Amino acid sequence: MTNNIILVLILACLGGNKPAQTQRTFDVKAVDVSSSRPDLIAFTDWKVERVSRGVYAFSGKYTLNMTILEGDSNEAEVLTYRSQNGVRDFRPLSFKIERQHVYNYMNDYYKPYVMNSFKTCSTLPVFEGRFKPPLEKGTYVLERCQFNVDDFPILLEGFYKIDVLGYGEVNWSMNFTGQMN
Repeated sequence: MTNNIILVLILACLGGNKPAQTQRTFDVKAVDVSSSRPDLIAFTDWKVERVSRGVYAFSGKYTLNMTILEGDSNEAEVLTYRSQNGVRDFRPLSFKIERQHVYNYMNDYYKPYVMNSFKTCSTLPVFEGRFKPPLEKGTYVLERCQFNVDDFPILLEGFYKIDVLGYGEVNWSMNFTGQMN
């Protein structure tokens, strides 16, 4: 009897009596893409589709018709915005990724926040350690991808816009609008 009481107390201290945590999700509702030079970076077939009731994923292709080399002029930044209700009052958040070379972005942000989300649904680079240049020409395909929010910072429920902006030989953008539940 005493052993059972001790076991119950140990489980309670370890969180054994806590209800299961709810699964956080980020459902993409819209994707907008653009390129100032489609001959160098082209986006095709981008869409959001319903996977199941209340669950959405996005698909698309981008073709990189240039090789991105270490030290060239190709840079990226990420800006984030939040809205309580998703209707035109998106406000900038302090969580953003400053403009920097694409390789710094790949190592410092793509790998910890994005790579796990896309490694099973896309042909985007997956790597151990640091990204090794160059980023080769080719067509990268994303098929029914969803963001894995386990790798995201803690975000409140609401609507978000994530703008990934590229600069250099070509200016491009990928804008995701979605809802954090």
